[in-house]
Amino acid sequence: MQVSAVPGRRIDDSWPKKKPRPDELSFPDALAGETVYRVTGKVMNEAEDCASSNITEPEKSSRSREVRFRLFEWPNENGSGLLAVLQYKFPAANPPMACPSMAILVHLVKKEAAWHARGRYLLETGHHYSVQRADLLDLAGGGVADHLVIESNYGGAAVAASGLQVFDLSKGRLDEVLSMDSRTDASVNGQELNMGTLDVDRTRETHGQQFCTIETTLIEKGKRFNPPRITKGCFKLGLGVDRAHRAWATERNKELAPLPPR
Repeated sequence: MQVSAVPGRRIDDSWPKKKPRPDELSFPDALAGETVYRVTGKVMNEAEDCASSNITEPEKSSRSREVRFRLFEWPNENGSGLLAVLQYKFPAANPPMACPSMAILVHLVKKEAAWHARGRYLLETGHHYSVQRADLLDLAGGGVADHLVIESNYGGAAVAASGLQVFDLSKGRLDEVLSMDSRTDASVNGQELNMGTLDVDRTRETHGQQFCTIETTLIEKGKRFNPPRITKGCFKLGLGVDRAHRAWATERNKELAPLPPR
């Protein structure tokens, strides 16, 4: 792989580009200020194979990525562990909407003088363009920032959304403990327009035993709320992370396995 920083290059895939209208949600790009790196080399896995493809001219797939990332020190690993949140795409590609770009979480560990990936997690790629949030927080109130809070957009037919996921890093792995939508703009059976945020202070009051949120509903089943309806709630650990979700995540992460030689 050839890796080089792209001087002066910045990518901001926020949507919309202008101030949103009252009937629009904002999907900010949390990595808009990060350095852009060009990474050139053969595709490494099935997920990259999709994102680098060209649906109109299959022979013209891309091998050049534009990569942005944010690094966090992995808790309780004494400087020998890092968490990387990567967002990247193949700008010369023309992939299907199932994989226009990729967001990956990587647990890096230092062994001797080199860094190695111990664990990976591929976020939803369907209609995905950007990460809305990436923070390492103390949600239990114990003084240790050991929960990753990540929001990443996705979509489909008549739906634009972002998912809020929380990962507990305290056991030395990416342990998903919350999965829910944080933004929804849908017009399938009447328009739905709502957004939710993690209430960090109230979550800490439960010592991390529950996740508390604040949800703002602008439109529900086509009915507009003016002012928006505000609701607060707390949920037990594991919300949205049932057996079916874990099976889905396991299958998705198989897309990060190395491709066999061609």
